[in-house]
Amino acid sequence: MLRGLVVLLLLANAALWAWREGWLGIAPAGDDATREPQRLAQQVEPHRLRLLNPPGSAPPPPPSEAPSDAAPPTGDTAAAGDATTAATPTPAPEPRRCWQLAALPPDQAAAVLRAADRDADLRGRHTEQAGTLPARWIVYLGKFASPDALQRRRAELRAAGIDQREVNVPALAPGLALGTYSTEDAARKALADAQRQGVRDARVVQERAETRVLTLRWPDLTAAEHERLRAALGAAGRGLAACP
Repeated sequence: MLRGLVVLLLLANAALWAWREGWLGIAPAGDDATREPQRLAQQVEPHRLRLLNPPGSAPPPPPSEAPSDAAPPTGDTAAAGDATTAATPTPAPEPRRCWQLAALPPDQAAAVLRAADRDADLRGRHTEQAGTLPARWIVYLGKFASPDALQRRRAELRAAGIDQREVNVPALAPGLALGTYSTEDAARKALADAQRQGVRDARVVQERAETRVLTLRWPDLTAAEHERLRAALGAAGRGLAACP
């Protein structure tokens, strides 16, 4: 029985081989049928085909940005520009100050302005502020016959402990003021006190009537312009003071 089984296997193998070779009239479906060789035969110039991204290749680089019209400066160019800027610093503006002459009578103020405009070249650079000086009364001693007589009387008053000052008003000089007051009544009360201290020859006089005055200001002068103005004003230039 084993021998019969072997014979059957041999016959089956022979039949299979004949079928695969096509001797039995039926062609088996082989690899070519599965792969459709007829489609490969229909391709036109297949050798000209190129894969843009074949397997195993690196990914394509991202698209580059369009170049701008002006390229950014390189490190050397930027450094050179910084060095140029540092080498030529912008000069600091020259400092300026406000200067004034306060409480000038109108005629004196006009003379000062003429000198400033003509000799200091400051035409149109000033401002004016009008004001009024109130009337002023003093307890007065004088006029003395001479400056020596005034100094002798001053020494006597100092020895008695009485305060005093020289009066510079031309109509009252040389003379002494034992006190200065804004009203005549206040001056008369002070006169009574001086008489009780033994000053018998004093009297109350008006040292200054109510006076219209002008304050002149030059608000933005450099140091050189200030010196030029002081020189142009002469003696009046000593009254120049910084604006408050």
